[in-house]
This record gives sequence, C-alpha cells and structure tokens, in this order.
Amino acid sequence: MSVERLVVELRRDLIGYLQRKGQTIEDAEDLVQEAFVRFHRAGHDLSEADARPLLFVIARNLQTDRWKSAGRKGVRGTDDIHALDAGPRAVASDAPAADQHLIGRENLAAAARIIRALPPRTRDAFLLNRFEGQTYSQIAKRLGVSVSMVEKHIAEALRQLKISREG
Repeated sequence: MSVERLVVELRRDLIGYLQRKGQTIEDAEDLVQEAFVRFHRAGHDLSEADARPLLFVIARNLQTDRWKSAGRKGVRGTDDIHALDAGPRAVASDAPAADQHLIGRENLAAAARIIRALPPRTRDAFLLNRFEGQTYSQIAKRLGVSVSMVEKHIAEALRQLKISREG
C-alpha cells in the first residue's frame, strides 16, 4: 500500500473515531493533523507495525488535553486502542441508547424515592454503607447501635429496593 493511501485511510479512520467521541468535523481534522505532526516529530514511520495504534493514542491524548483545557471532565468511550482498529466500521458510540438512558434514570429515581421513604436509621445505615463505604462496625459506632442492628437495617433497605424493582 502506498504511503499516500495509508495516510488517507488513517486520516479517515482517525476523524471518524474523534467524531464518535464528540468532536466536530473541524476539530477532528485539527486533532488528526496535530496527531500526524507529533507522530513524525517523535521520529516514527507509518510503515512501522504499531503506527496505527500509536496514532490513535496520540489523537486520544490530544482530545483529552483539549477537553481538560476546555474545563470538561472525563474521557468518554473506550480506552482500548485495539478496539479502534475497526475504523469507520466500529460501533458509532459506546454510550447507551436514549431509551436505555431514560430507563436507567427512571430506575435511579425510583430507588431514590424508596431510600428517602425508609425509616431514618435504616436509611442512614444504608447510605453510610453503600455511598460512604463505611463498615458495619463503623456505622454501629456512629449510630450508637449494635453491628447486628446495622445488618438488619441494611437488609431491610435492600429488601425494600428489591420489592420496588419486582413490583
């Protein structure tokens, strides 16, 4: 394969990848150009076996740097560069479908309602354990109850959540 054709294919795949990660076509083209520049400045050659994954890593890092400088948080999608070899044939997005996102939000809202409706000690024990990562003995000391009582409170909270999911 000629170098020109290889560059055209890599450019197309990199732009597609960056667009699936939320970049506009213009931003993706800028990032791809910068990725090729950094690749060559580092002394790499497109004929090397690891050229493709290395270019994807460089592009992903450039995108991450751009997001950080823009004040965004986190990197969406996969960090597995081997999954990127599918190029334009890759899955368009790793994000859940809109209906799955809505169902997840509804389930979360239902769980929050159940947790708010729990008796205060049961709710406190559950939240301390599940969201603050405290052990049963730490919760017992904090609430002034026995470890056995903490176990009962958490079991009741879990039972209520299970009932709400089944009902």
